[in-house]
Amino acid sequence: MKKTLLFVAIIVSLFSCVSDNLDGAELVFSEETVVFKGSETKSLYISTNPKSDCDYQITSMPSWVKADRKSGNLNASNGINEIILTSDLTNLQPGTYEGNLEFTTTLGNKTILLQAIVGDNLTYTVPKTLNFSISDNEVKFTIKNNGNVPLSYTIDNQNTKTTLSSNSGTIEVRGQKEIAVTINRDGFPNGLTSFNLNLKINNSAETIAVTVDNFKELKSMVVGDVMDAEYSKVKDQLVFVSANPSKLSIYNPSTSSMETVPLVYTPTCVSVSQDGETAVVGHDGHITYINLKTKSIIKTYSSSCFALDIVLGNNKWAYVFPKENQWTYIRCINMNLSNDNETYSTGGSIYAGTKGRLHPSGKYIYGADNGLSPSDIEKYDIQNGVANMLYDSPYHGDYPMSGNLWFTEDGNRIFTRGKTVLKTSDIKTSDMIYNGSITADSNIEWLNHSAAKDNLFVIINSGNVWQNERLPYIYTYNAINLNFKNKLELEKYQVQNTTGGFNYFDAEPHFVFSNSSGNVIYVLTKAKGSGLVNEWAIQKMLVQ
Repeated sequence: MKKTLLFVAIIVSLFSCVSDNLDGAELVFSEETVVFKGSETKSLYISTNPKSDCDYQITSMPSWVKADRKSGNLNASNGINEIILTSDLTNLQPGTYEGNLEFTTTLGNKTILLQAIVGDNLTYTVPKTLNFSISDNEVKFTIKNNGNVPLSYTIDNQNTKTTLSSNSGTIEVRGQKEIAVTINRDGFPNGLTSFNLNLKINNSAETIAVTVDNFKELKSMVVGDVMDAEYSKVKDQLVFVSANPSKLSIYNPSTSSMETVPLVYTPTCVSVSQDGETAVVGHDGHITYINLKTKSIIKTYSSSCFALDIVLGNNKWAYVFPKENQWTYIRCINMNLSNDNETYSTGGSIYAGTKGRLHPSGKYIYGADNGLSPSDIEKYDIQNGVANMLYDSPYHGDYPMSGNLWFTEDGNRIFTRGKTVLKTSDIKTSDMIYNGSITADSNIEWLNHSAAKDNLFVIINSGNVWQNERLPYIYTYNAINLNFKNKLELEKYQVQNTTGGFNYFDAEPHFVFSNSSGNVIYVLTKAKGSGLVNEWAIQKMLVQ
């Protein structure tokens, strides 16, 4: 038993620190990183601070390095050991290699970084892109020399409104150079500007793509309360109706000009013809037919309902969707006639509160019911003038519809308020067939499709079922695969307070439309809780 205890004691003493100064002692190395630039020998010195007796052992190292000793002892009298490291890089391809030299000791584990640079290796890093947000006037980037040879660089900057802190220079091995790029915003046009910085590094060419966001949201205030809106991509003009006072407004984005047509009755809804030449406005008990080119009323017709929604067909018929009376019919008014006329839709009744939208083919209207559970959508044929109910979707509670719908520009797909996406067809068995879902957190309040950019621009409900609030963003989705892309924050409303400062209110979006090119969107917003006399505005936003 005594021999066994003696043997254990000897082992413990060999791998322990026995100095009176052990408390707070630490292992110290002469180098934290050892770099080999070929097959060569380097010395690594080990000591303790304060001087202490301690054992150490190398537990791991890369295959291309050998050490003359794998373990050793540091004593309090001398306290310094030399480890000779020899690299053998003959079997390595040109490049930069890294590995760890790992030590185990009772003073704690330690790792030394070993690097091997083989051959004349020009290795560097530069960014591929440089982006200036609307608040940036200076952006910095770094050129790093990761190789084993010095590098020289030159930068060709052909944008006269941009200056660089350095256009040329040299960078030593393992060094780096930070370069500041400064822009003069007054020299950039409104919108996005892109240009390149062309670099030459030794004999290599690199390009940094620079994007400058100099777009300032142009908010145009609107007098009155907006009730409904549509956009003609044929004419590239926004048409909306508002109350207090009652009028139809035509906004021309290219000139930021607004023209109006006074209305006799309070408007509730509007529909613009596919050629952008005319519009029809719904009221309580009437509809108004308007020439958008001459900005004049063509004719006012009587209607036997309160118009919740209205659709203008290519056939010069107006289709009025009633707000009240539960089970009812679409009022079909032939505006080819100068006298009052009204015909009920055929093929079955609709539920009051249904919202309709003209299919891009001009042959059909699709309607989304409200107040029924489960919600559904249905189709009406208008090729013979009077709307004729054909059928509803093949789903009854399988997928949420939730009371509104929008089309792609070609009419091949339907997007519903409940985020369900459906395919369309002239053939009943292939019509309104499930085609996916938009991954939004809550229901869609408005949607617009841009075929030019394959984008969906979406207004989303906050999820508060009691207040029906809309989030102050425009969400962008890929129209093909329905993947989320980004969200655009709307410009807040600035209202001066009693102390001379300003209060800021969220812009609640109600309608969003893209122009025919898909690079600009127009959003009709309302200042949430601001108490302004005029709460509505048109926000213009650039889209990448």
